[in-house]
Amino acid sequence: MMPPSEARYALLVRLAWELRAIPASTLLVFPYHAEPVLYVPCRDGHHEPILAVCLSGRWRLVWRGTELAAERLHDAARRIAMEAAA
Repeated sequence: MMPPSEARYALLVRLAWELRAIPASTLLVFPYHAEPVLYVPCRDGHHEPILAVCLSGRWRLVWRGTELAAERLHDAARRIAMEAAA
């Protein structure tokens, strides 16, 4: 089992890969003293964060205040890409 920080990073990298296939651009920020965050550029020019959080033993993605199932990365990626482009 991966430590939480490593699992979070791996989940965000897999999501970035799914977004790339749509295609949508991403930016993964992995600060030295903080947890990684994935950003998606939006149509209006700003970058929206996507967080990965572990709640009750399950990983979830948080996008614009909405929790998305980490088990369904392709569906999450499609929703994020569509909303970012709107």
